[in-house]
Amino acid sequence: MNDTTERDWQTLQELWCEQPVETPIPAAIRRRVQWQERRLRIGAALEWLVAVGLCAYAITFAARDWAPADIFWALVALVLVGWALSFSIANRRDLWCPPEESTSAYIDLALLRIQRKRNAIRFAWLLYAVELAIFLLWELLSQIGWLEPLFTADSGRALLVVGAATLVLGGWSLFAWLGSARQLRLFKELQKQNVSFV
Repeated sequence: MNDTTERDWQTLQELWCEQPVETPIPAAIRRRVQWQERRLRIGAALEWLVAVGLCAYAITFAARDWAPADIFWALVALVLVGWALSFSIANRRDLWCPPEESTSAYIDLALLRIQRKRNAIRFAWLLYAVELAIFLLWELLSQIGWLEPLFTADSGRALLVVGAATLVLGGWSLFAWLGSARQLRLFKELQKQNVSFV
């Protein structure tokens, strides 16, 4: 029995010696990943605040006089907000903390966050295109006479709003894309340095 215990201890010691030696995570990498995490949390909180605000507005808009067009637009808004939130939740899955305390895990997490941020930019444009397609379809059907027109008196103002929204979305997309490209270069370089140290 004592011989079995000695072999067990010997096996355990061999397993322990085979484990890779952990190097401490550089402070710069930890700081950048924590910065990403703060931005991720703030972004998620703002998205939920905007979603709650849009849903509340859509419901009050529909409840104003219960007109079929108002109810339709409220339902469209609720569906689009639900779609955006479901994407946001799925896109942020596995982004909150690294799976292990190692430099490579931190770098991999940072790279995954950058990829998901770019996915969010692409989705924002897709959502915007769907919104515009819905408005255009409504306007086309109203020209045929099947629906009431959305922009009865001031279609120039509506075009101005659409143009301004496009500019804002384009500016945000460009800023976020260039920022993610800068972070991508930085973390790829850190990844190369980390591989050369291991």
